[in-house]
Amino acid sequence: MEKCPPSYYFKLFAVCLGICLIACRPSHPESFAWDGGIVKLNRIHDSLSIISYERDGEELSSWKLPYPVYRFDWGDVNADGLPEIAVGVIKSTRFFSQPAKRLFLFKLYKGKMIRPLWLGSHVANELIDFRIERDSLPALIHTVERLDNDSIVHVEYQQQGFGIKYLKTLP
Repeated sequence: MEKCPPSYYFKLFAVCLGICLIACRPSHPESFAWDGGIVKLNRIHDSLSIISYERDGEELSSWKLPYPVYRFDWGDVNADGLPEIAVGVIKSTRFFSQPAKRLFLFKLYKGKMIRPLWLGSHVANELIDFRIERDSLPALIHTVERLDNDSIVHVEYQQQGFGIKYLKTLP
């Protein structure tokens, strides 16, 4: 019987770690309350979701996402006193033709209209997952990324102008 090369076991470990990170992560509700209303992600089907902001049963704003969505989160990432909406989608881009996980940030313009803040084509490395750290102001963006050598890193970003700024790689 032929032995597997060490790189096979490393890749197997990385895949198992990724599965554990996804399976063991705390569940995130797909809605949050804001200013007497609710911002929520409505999953229509596998490749269509709609972010909406409703107050008193009336839809004030919505934004269609014609892509698979793998994550919905929020936090005040630009420290303006309003929550921003973070959505993870799977799609190709103009410069990256392979579908991959992307991070989109939306703002509540004038406190109620959902508008894009940043439709990210990629972060520093291959994006596996993200979460918003709401305990800080501005809220920080924590990502799990895969390096070219298949190792996994945790990275911290901050929203800045158009896009996000690398802060540090976490231990």
